[in-house]
Amino acid sequence: MDNTELLGISEADMYELLNEILHDEAAEAAAESGKSVEEELDTAGFAAAASITTYAIKLINANNAYLTRQLLDRGVLGGE
Repeated sequence: MDNTELLGISEADMYELLNEILHDEAAEAAAESGKSVEEELDTAGFAAAASITTYAIKLINANNAYLTRQLLDRGVLGGE
């Protein structure tokens, strides 16, 4: 592992996963409401969910960076 890699899921992969989860949830809601998936994704509830999870992803990414740094500093992870 070089010093530019972080432990955990990458930020880009977290956003991709978030989009998949929101799409799946919107599809379930759309099946119940009769709206399209896109219409459900445009509702305030889904917009709020996307917004809050964006902050959570940033927090998780910062934590991954912190943990990686701690493990590198302690020699648990080998640097080059």
